[in-house]
Amino acid sequence: MSTNLPLPQFYSQTLESLQPIFDDTLSLSDASTQSILLSALDNLYLIQRMIHSLGIFSENESADEVGERELVFMSLGWVIGSSEEKGGLNGRDHRIETLQRSETAYNTYLELLDSYQVLTPEEQADSAAMAGGTSSTPKDPAKKREAKIRQYKREKDLREKISGSLKDHPETSSSPITFLLSLLPSFSKSSSNSKSSNTSTSRPSVISTNTGSTSVNNGEDNEETSRHSILLILRLLHTLTLSSLSSIYMEMELLSSAPASITSIAERDRDPREIKREEGETIDNTWKLDRQPSNYKPRELISGGGKVLRPFTILPSTQQMSDRERLKGDVFKQSWRLPTMTIDEYLQEEQRRGNIITGGGQASYDAPTESELLELAAENDGSTLAEQKAEQKRLKEENWANFTDDNKKGAGNTMNKG
Repeated sequence: MSTNLPLPQFYSQTLESLQPIFDDTLSLSDASTQSILLSALDNLYLIQRMIHSLGIFSENESADEVGERELVFMSLGWVIGSSEEKGGLNGRDHRIETLQRSETAYNTYLELLDSYQVLTPEEQADSAAMAGGTSSTPKDPAKKREAKIRQYKREKDLREKISGSLKDHPETSSSPITFLLSLLPSFSKSSSNSKSSNTSTSRPSVISTNTGSTSVNNGEDNEETSRHSILLILRLLHTLTLSSLSSIYMEMELLSSAPASITSIAERDRDPREIKREEGETIDNTWKLDRQPSNYKPRELISGGGKVLRPFTILPSTQQMSDRERLKGDVFKQSWRLPTMTIDEYLQEEQRRGNIITGGGQASYDAPTESELLELAAENDGSTLAEQKAEQKRLKEENWANFTDDNKKGAGNTMNKG
């Protein structure tokens, strides 16, 4: 890259090229995206070497002793780690090397924040737990869930505080790259082209043309950006770093159990007839047997300690697709009879058949009788409804009296006279 930009603008230019990748606008599987990522990583490592040669950060300083212009460059370790984590898609070995570089960058960022005492005591404890090379996430499922919820709340709270403190920040985006770009001078391609046409320098300038000092100059003083906002962004990147490191450790563990080279295995398992056909040789198909790999070894499926190296299914020696599908259906199914209806449908059917008794119990005992309801309604004097209920009550009592007069007590017990 041919440029004569100051270091802050060069950093801003590199972040702008990475912003579509971090916003998931570009697909990581595209070759063009990986090319942009590699070019940005070259620039980031160049900035890292320049910062190291300038001696901007020292172990004997605290965060209060670092200027706001230099404080922004503490985020460089996180940017390198995140960019490395998005690459390495050319096989297992390449991915492992990329994850190792990402882990190194993340740990460097954590050490820098710890050295300058930027973090809170709780965040320092999380960094100390991650420093051992293992995930700080608890093994217990309940504690693991609580830790994730606590980390999510912390990240959300920091994003809201940062969005409120940065007045020039767009409300529609809460990406860390967007936060960092709001702290750096904006990069103009037109001005960059005009500058590069007048110079042959191939490295960004780190000397301020206004002051003549060797300290990092951001080109334009942003008076609205406060130290508090920068520290909040660094703490947010710390939370994202812990989450990324946990993912890296889990992925490294999975990759360590994966085959050494998927490509080599695919070439090894190819049918020799296909190889001959590609080479133009004539194949006699009169007699042919199913291919049996001569280099088949049981340890390729199961290790010496009994650990499964890759998934496999035991099937009979047959090439009939119908049998394979039938056996597959017999294997991947429940070993018990499944119900044909839900519990609610079952209860509705039983109620329709009359097998469910409703009513009764204490609630039915405490409910008022018909006579009590009529008596209560008749007590509302002066209303037509009360008069009607009183008349119903009188007729009921009269009918009951007539019934008791006509039917003496015990008159119906003619079969059992004692």
